[in-house]
Amino acid sequence: MNSFWSALAVVSVLAISAHAQALRPNPAPNRLNDCTDVVEDVLSKTRGRLLSFRQGDEKCTVIILLQKDGERPEKIILHIDRSQASADAE
Repeated sequence: MNSFWSALAVVSVLAISAHAQALRPNPAPNRLNDCTDVVEDVLSKTRGRLLSFRQGDEKCTVIILLQKDGERPEKIILHIDRSQASADAE
């Protein structure tokens, strides 16, 4: 009888595990590509160096360093809507 309860427990855990796997969201590859395109556009327009970027639901946050003549680089943080594709960066 003890082995019956052990087997039942194992089957229950496996069923819950499979259900939990099915509920996990899959990352959207298009979102990352959208932010990558925005980053490339910002870097080409500003001639800055990429420090980092983060993707959000609606906007990409791009952090760049702009070199000034004879001065320390300036850190610029841009929050850019994906549909605008760096129109705010100019």
